[in-house]
Amino acid sequence: MPSILDPQKRRPPRSTATKVVDPLVGEIAEALLFFGGSAHRDRVINRLAAHRAIGNDLAVALRIRAVAVFDAHSGMDGYGLSKAALFRKPFGAGSHRWALMPEAEAFLRAGGAARDLEAQSSPSA
Repeated sequence: MPSILDPQKRRPPRSTATKVVDPLVGEIAEALLFFGGSAHRDRVINRLAAHRAIGNDLAVALRIRAVAVFDAHSGMDGYGLSKAALFRKPFGAGSHRWALMPEAEAFLRAGGAARDLEAQSSPSA
């Protein structure tokens, strides 16, 4: 009878690969927080571009990438928003108004408030 410790009888190891999130997701979220949770797409992209010293060609590439990242994390499918959506278009699919999902905005604002409290309570050097 073969041993259960036989390598051929073991389960294959689980994949521990984590999904890599584009850093632009965080930048879009920060820009939307800066604008109060929602803003026109052009204002968000202009804020992203302001933090980079880029020319016209790269500005177009940034716009394309930002729209793609927003769409990938907006969770819009043919049936509405998915549960894992971070962003939304409050005025519908054809709108250029971008917003954080209410849950995401509350979470991010609570994290910022907690960091502010922690910074205030820690002794300064």
